[in-house]
Amino acid sequence: MAEEFVSASLVLPGTYIRVRSEGLIGVGGISTGNIGLVGTASDGVGETHNLSSIDEAVEHFGASDAITTRNLNLTRIVGELFKAGARNVYAHGVAAAAVQADYETAFGEIVKEDVQILVAPELDTATALAVLQPVLESSENNGQDLIAAIGADGADAATIAGQTITNDRVLLAAPGYYVPDPANPLVDVELPGNYMAAPVAGLISTLAPHSSPTNKTLVSVNRLAQRFSYGERVNLVNNRLFVLEQRQGVRVVRGLTTDDGGFTQVTTRRIVDFAKAGIRKVSNPFIGRLNNVRVRAALQGAIDGFLTTMLVDEQLTNYSLEVTATRQDEINGRAIVNVLLQPTFSIDFVAVTLVLE
Repeated sequence: MAEEFVSASLVLPGTYIRVRSEGLIGVGGISTGNIGLVGTASDGVGETHNLSSIDEAVEHFGASDAITTRNLNLTRIVGELFKAGARNVYAHGVAAAAVQADYETAFGEIVKEDVQILVAPELDTATALAVLQPVLESSENNGQDLIAAIGADGADAATIAGQTITNDRVLLAAPGYYVPDPANPLVDVELPGNYMAAPVAGLISTLAPHSSPTNKTLVSVNRLAQRFSYGERVNLVNNRLFVLEQRQGVRVVRGLTTDDGGFTQVTTRRIVDFAKAGIRKVSNPFIGRLNNVRVRAALQGAIDGFLTTMLVDEQLTNYSLEVTATRQDEINGRAIVNVLLQPTFSIDFVAVTLVLE
C-alpha cells in the first residue's frame, strides 16, 4: 500500500502519487463443469484427489473389482465420467462397507474443492437424495452453488415417477444402462438406474451454462436398460424426471431439474449460478475499499463488464444493474447491488401450423 498518502501529511516539497486501481478489477475464469465424486475404493480411502485421467484414478484409488460384483466402483465411475466428456473430477474414496454417514463426511470434504456438480452413483436413489440435498442446501447458504445428478433406480416407469422430489438443484435421471463386461466384451452388463448419474453428470460438465441438455446425445451410452413408451415418457417428464430415450443414439428427452417453479430448465439454474459466481468473484476484491461514489462506480463498472460478457455469450437477453449506498449504508459498510437478469431459455417445442390451399 505504498501508493497512498494523506494530503494533511505532506510536509516536504515533492511529487506524491496516489494510485487508485479499482477500475482495473475484473473477473477471472469461472469453473462450470468440475465434478465432485464419492465412491468405494481399495486404496486412497479418506483422500480427495483431482483427477484428469483414468490412469490417475488407478494410481490413487486402485482398480475397480469385477463389474458383476461392484463392491469397489470409484475408478470405474471415473472412467464413465471421462467417457461422457468430463475433464476435471475431484474424487474422494470411501471403504466398500461405507454407510450413509461416511458419504456425508466425504461430501463435506468434496465441497471444499472447486466443484459444481456432485455425484455418488453407487448410492440408491433414496440414500443419494438424503445425502446430497442437505449438502446442496448448506453449500448454497455458504456461497457455493452446486447441482447434483442422481439416478432413479425404480423398477419401472411408475415407480420412477414416484421417486421425484422438488429441488431446483437436483437432476433425477432414468433409466439405467448397459456397459460391456471388461472380462468378456461380448457380454453387456446392466447397471441399475442410480448409475445413470455418471453419464448425465459427464454430459452436463461439457455444456456451457446456457446450453441445454435437451435432445443432446450421451456419447458414452449405447443401450438403455429400459425403453419407456410415449405415455411413460410424458408421465416422467410431467414429474420432472431427466429422461433418456433410445433415438438415434441415447438422447435426453428434456433437460429438467426437479423444480416445479422458475428453475425447471437446467439452463436457468446454471445461468443464475454462473451469474452469482461471477458477481461474487468480481465484488470480493472491493471488500475493505472506500465506500464512496468513486469506488461504487468502479464496482458497478466491474460487475457491468462481467454481465456484458454474459450478454455477448448469449447467456442473457438483457440485464439492468444499480450500485447504491445511503449514508446509513456507508456507516454500516454496505454497498447495495441490485441486478435484474433476463436469462436465455432453450427451444423445447417447435409448433408448426400447415395451411393448405
